[in-house]
Amino acid sequence: MRARADVAAAFAATDPEHYQRDPDGTRYAESTRPDVVLAMLRLLDLPRGARVLEIGTGSGFATAVLDRAVGPDGRVHSVDVDPEVTARARRLLTADGRTAPHLSTGDALHGLELHEPVDRLVAFLSAATTVPPHWIGAVRPGGLLVVPLRGPGRVVAHRRDPVDGTLRAGRGLGAVFDAPRDPERAAGC
Repeated sequence: MRARADVAAAFAATDPEHYQRDPDGTRYAESTRPDVVLAMLRLLDLPRGARVLEIGTGSGFATAVLDRAVGPDGRVHSVDVDPEVTARARRLLTADGRTAPHLSTGDALHGLELHEPVDRLVAFLSAATTVPPHWIGAVRPGGLLVVPLRGPGRVVAHRRDPVDGTLRAGRGLGAVFDAPRDPERAAGC
C-alpha cells in the first residue's frame, strides 16, 4: 500500500493568487474557490505516486496542488475544453516550477483519450445527475472519482468496486458547480 499524500501540505505550498488572479488583479473567471478545491482533494484519499485525471483545468491551481501531492512518482493529467484556459494554466504551472502535469484540450463530457486507467478522477464541473460512463471507465477498479452532481447539488466521492467495477457512493460535501454554460464547450466550467 502506498503512503497517503499530504494534500494539506501541498495546498499550503501553492499560492492561489498566482493562479486565480489576472494581471490586473481581478479574479480569474475559471477558478474554483480554494476552500472547495481543498475539500474536494481531501475526498480523493490520494496516495503518493497516484495517477490522477482532473477534468476542468480552470486556473491550474488544483492541478498544481495535485502535482505537489502525488510527488515525482505520480502523474497528473488535466483536460479542459478551452484552449486559452489550457494555455494560461500551462504558463502559470511552468512559472511555478510545475512542469510534470500533462495538460490537454478536449471535451471530457463526450469522451476521453487516456492510454491507461487512472487511480483517481476529480471533476471541477458539474457533470449531470450521474457520473458519465466513460469517466467511470477511465478509473481503475478500486479507484475513486470525486464528481459534482447537478441534481443533489453535492460533490460525491465514488469508489469503483474492485470486483465488478460498479460505483459505490461514499462521502460528499455540499458544493454547487455551475452547469456548463455552453453545451458545445462543456468541460471548461
